[in-house]
Amino acid sequence: MSKFHDAALGVDHLERLSRGDSPVHRLNTGIKIAVTLFFLMLVVSFPSKNMSGLVPFLIYPMFMMALSDTPYRPMLSRLKFALPFALAGGLSNLFLMRDAAFTVMGFEVTRGLVSFTSIMLKTVLSVFAVLILIATTPFNDICGALTRVKGIGILGLQLLLTYRYIYILLGEAESIRMAYILRAPLKRDVMMRDMGSLLGRLLLRSFSRAERVYLAMKCRGFSGRFHSGGKRAISRRDVIFTAAAVFTLIFLRFFNLSLLIGGVAAALRR
Repeated sequence: MSKFHDAALGVDHLERLSRGDSPVHRLNTGIKIAVTLFFLMLVVSFPSKNMSGLVPFLIYPMFMMALSDTPYRPMLSRLKFALPFALAGGLSNLFLMRDAAFTVMGFEVTRGLVSFTSIMLKTVLSVFAVLILIATTPFNDICGALTRVKGIGILGLQLLLTYRYIYILLGEAESIRMAYILRAPLKRDVMMRDMGSLLGRLLLRSFSRAERVYLAMKCRGFSGRFHSGGKRAISRRDVIFTAAAVFTLIFLRFFNLSLLIGGVAAALRR
């Protein structure tokens, strides 16, 4: 099984998860998008030195995954694609910020280590929040909700078209790879020196295929607008979820739950 086929299966697996039936799946799409964006905004707003304040934010993704019966393994497997970028952005802090931030059991913890851990934790929280949204909401519904927002409607349409035709792109890439392997049976995979020409061929074939897809869409009456079949009204369940989520997230942002629990535990030991 090729890597392109594995990638297609990975995308399809999230789509199958989004068709589930749980309290999270039944929430209004716009509400879920708004709460996810609010969660991301609060996570990003934390200063790099406040690592302990970020830890309680794990409550949100863990609660949402448990409530929606979302498996942990596919989420963790997709997390590895974002971690290298966070590593690249945070490793420099380990060498540039060497002054001590605090001491734990006689060992000095540098500000660079605190900043690095904070960046990694923010990445994990952000990626998990977005993956949960995708795993509990059909992508067509997400794009349909985005197209109804003034100013970013074109973004929703672009995301929808990219998502729908990513399988075609992966199929074209697999065809080129298979042709290459058949012409060089002794090679297990594409050689690096041939990668440029194959990518150029894939680009040209993508342009040609995109033109044919566009003409087919025009023949079927496509006018640049996305028709989602109507939007679902906001129910009382959506309002309760929004109020509970917003209140909990604001509380976690302005009150360090880790320090509060640590203070209570220290007081009980006395």
